[in-house]
Amino acid sequence: MKVALLGSTAALLISMIGFTAHSADPEPAFQVVSSSQLRWMPVPQGLGAQFAVVRGDPSKAGVYVIRVRFPAGVMDTPHSHSADRHVTVIEGNWYAGVGTHFDPATAQKITAGGYMFHPAGAAHWDGARGDEDAVVQIIGNGPVSSQQSNDGEPMWVRVHE
Repeated sequence: MKVALLGSTAALLISMIGFTAHSADPEPAFQVVSSSQLRWMPVPQGLGAQFAVVRGDPSKAGVYVIRVRFPAGVMDTPHSHSADRHVTVIEGNWYAGVGTHFDPATAQKITAGGYMFHPAGAAHWDGARGDEDAVVQIIGNGPVSSQQSNDGEPMWVRVHE
């Protein structure tokens, strides 16, 4: 009985030592990014649209998080991406449509807090159709590329309600 009790006590001590050693491992690297730390850059030929990389790099392998600011009345025309993307509206009202026919009047209004999934290769278009800016956050796995759906069509346009 003493041997069994000593064996149990020894096993408990060994497991506690293992737990202590394991719990002494460094914490995972958490990252906090405040909105004031975002570096907004102009989208080339984006009619005032801007983007900020929150984490990662869309051109490299791995998870990335970016934000896009659409000025009031600016939308992008039908295009697709090489990988899935998850879009959450952070500010304003964002308007989105699917397919290769661009018709802002038929765009679905997605309000702040709303979400839209963009499957890889699926044509869509979106932006701030209304009279206020919209900001979206996009999460995906890189590398990702974009492909314009309609040859000769500008990527960015001004629209009016």
